[in-house]
Amino acid sequence: MDHDTVSELEKINKSEQSNQNVTIASKEDFQARRHSPFWRQAFVAFGSFMLSCSAGATAGFSAKLIPQLQHDMGKHKYSTEMVSWVAAMASLALFFGNMISGYLMERLGRRASQILLSIFYIGGWTTIAFAGNIYFILLGRFITGFCQGWLGPLGPVFVGEISSPAYRGLFLAGLSLSIAIGVFMSHLFGTFVHWSHASLLCGMFPLIGCIVLYYAPESPSWLASKNQIDKCIESFNWYRGTSPAMKTELDKMLVDLSKKKVTKGKIETLSANIKKPEFWKPLCIMMIFFVITQLSGINVICAYTTDIMEELMGNKKYVDAVMLGTDILRCIALVIACILLRKIGRRPLAIFSGSLTSISLIILAIYLYLVKEHMIKHLSPVISLGLMGFYIAVSNLGIAPLPWNMVGEVFATETKGLASGISVMMTSIAFFGTVKTAPAMFESIGFHGTYLFYGLSTLLGTIFLYFCLPETRGKTLLQIEEHFRKPEKERNTQANETLLTDCKVHIPA
Repeated sequence: MDHDTVSELEKINKSEQSNQNVTIASKEDFQARRHSPFWRQAFVAFGSFMLSCSAGATAGFSAKLIPQLQHDMGKHKYSTEMVSWVAAMASLALFFGNMISGYLMERLGRRASQILLSIFYIGGWTTIAFAGNIYFILLGRFITGFCQGWLGPLGPVFVGEISSPAYRGLFLAGLSLSIAIGVFMSHLFGTFVHWSHASLLCGMFPLIGCIVLYYAPESPSWLASKNQIDKCIESFNWYRGTSPAMKTELDKMLVDLSKKKVTKGKIETLSANIKKPEFWKPLCIMMIFFVITQLSGINVICAYTTDIMEELMGNKKYVDAVMLGTDILRCIALVIACILLRKIGRRPLAIFSGSLTSISLIILAIYLYLVKEHMIKHLSPVISLGLMGFYIAVSNLGIAPLPWNMVGEVFATETKGLASGISVMMTSIAFFGTVKTAPAMFESIGFHGTYLFYGLSTLLGTIFLYFCLPETRGKTLLQIEEHFRKPEKERNTQANETLLTDCKVHIPA
């Protein structure tokens, strides 16, 4: 074999070896990416997302359940009062779910509480599916509403604790997106199959969530609060990785919790923290934020979609198609919200969304009033549905998902279960009030009067948020707690001192 041939063979062998090394490196890189903290957090968050889908299905199920029940009854239709109870029973039960949520998430842990919750959720959907009369339907609605209230503070707290600061906004927004997907899927199921079969299909959401969460580690923050330090470190490293920044956050969390080792009951915790600004300030903000969200009417639209769309269109033709279209629009808006939350933060999005939501509702109310008074001769579905579509889009960009995002990050670990439970309890009361009173409001002051009330309520709420809502994007949970703990003057003084120090470092001697 001549010298040239040997050289060529050596080149080929080197080339093949280089390609193999690249292939091995790419496989290792793929494995590293697949097992990176982001994908681990995303996998576990998906379990909570499935439970949130079930919560969305609970909110939207009545929109298809009520028309089918009335059709099945024929001439013996249910009264306005009974119809309102079918829709509002789930929101009534929210309050009771909120009451036990904080206790169970502290007692059993975030993960274990969600697994237990999923079992109850499956039971609720099964009760509705096999209900032989209206009373068993109401029982099933109560159970699913109870679980929805139970999940209210639990889901955001769990997702907020397992997420890195860089991804926390994305995953928390994913909870709101999951609720919107659940609303859409319940409407989709109810459009094509009988309500009993649709209920069984909705029961698949908590079943999938239960399976995912069964294989997930417990929240590191909860493990640290129970002094299970070894398990806490193992869980934290699994979720967050072992980068220097994550190690620093873990050390700060353990030091902070070591000062609060004594476990207190709810009453003791409340009395010990009620005067602390890091407790009452975010609590007041979140309670009002949740009430603002409900008074914007978003859950009334979910619960009575069929009736509302029929009113806006002037007939029953294409109502189902329009309803599903608005559900898709809601999901698209929430996907955009997930992106915007990483780009511009919580506060600007809340003010932008709240302002446009109130404007769209007030304009829709004026338009419907002019049609009713015959100042405008004919109802134009293009205008009425266009305004409704704009309202759904802008409300779901911020005012709808943001309180659920922020409830998982604004409270200190010591009071998170109690404070988040109280906050979500307020939304439960407001949820029940708006959904229960909506049919009576439609009959007494009309659709235009109802929308005007929601629009003015949202406007007043947006003004409050402008003055009181802080920004939490990119901050660790400890930094957010520190924001509420220290007065503004002290924070400004510290910031100025830090700036002067940095300037001195960069000025040459």
